[in-house]
Amino acid sequence: MASFKERIDKWKARKWHQKAGDIFFWLFLILLIIPGPRKHIATGINKVFLHARRPSIAKDANTYQLSPAEYHWDIRDENGEPSDPASLKGEVIFLNFWGTYCPPCIAEMPEIQKIYDDYGDRVRFILVSAETPAKVKSFLESRNYNLPSYYGGRGMPEALSIRSVPTTFIISRDGRIISKKVGAADWDSRATRRIFDALLSE
Repeated sequence: MASFKERIDKWKARKWHQKAGDIFFWLFLILLIIPGPRKHIATGINKVFLHARRPSIAKDANTYQLSPAEYHWDIRDENGEPSDPASLKGEVIFLNFWGTYCPPCIAEMPEIQKIYDDYGDRVRFILVSAETPAKVKSFLESRNYNLPSYYGGRGMPEALSIRSVPTTFIISRDGRIISKKVGAADWDSRATRRIFDALLSE
């Protein structure tokens, strides 16, 4: 087995680009082990691939029609007040489940803010987190987001149940789930605008 000195000498004999590759690899490995940098790296990677992921409308055969009873969602606003199920009927809804701990969620948040800025007065945006209102509020304020925040989501109907975050649903005025996206997506896109415009014109 080679001694430590022999290993160092062997490494010194490597070409400069090989040394640079070695250093980059070990730095990257260390950053992945440390929780803070690991989250930033994962968020950055998600942002790189974000624009390749755009929402799409489900084919008619794959759409699900929510019944009136399925609008009784167990979510509350930042003041702890329960949402009013009746107020959601007849609205185009953008329903997003997310968390501040989730790199894909963080990566898509700027896109959600942009589309909210353009459609927030016509589309009901509901962003649901299982975290505390204080934590979510601190996260949003630190990034200058003004997105509507809701909490809970455990009593959602089966059609709106999720296994991971982010998961996003777009629901038509008459209660059809016309789009479901698991994972981060480019929400500030022509695809999203086409979906919203089509639903708003119905």
